[in-house]
Amino acid sequence: MASPVLSFRVEEGLVEQLDQLSQATDRDRQYHLKRALARYIEAESWHIKAIAEGIADADAGKLTDLSTIKAKWVDRAKHRTDRQSEQ
Repeated sequence: MASPVLSFRVEEGLVEQLDQLSQATDRDRQYHLKRALARYIEAESWHIKAIAEGIADADAGKLTDLSTIKAKWVDRAKHRTDRQSEQ
């Protein structure tokens, strides 16, 4: 069975960059476009799944108090600042 064909327009600058990448890697446009699309879909799918899981947790009452979250990030920032000042 033949693969479906996708067609879309992009800015000329992106095409030039794609062509440079293709030449530098000795791969065709299709190779890079398929790879980029697969990576994008993987990342976006993970993000959508994580959001759905978070909503399910919230609906089930599994929530974390905002002050706990703030304290975690303040502590993390403090440790990062301490490490940077030690260097």
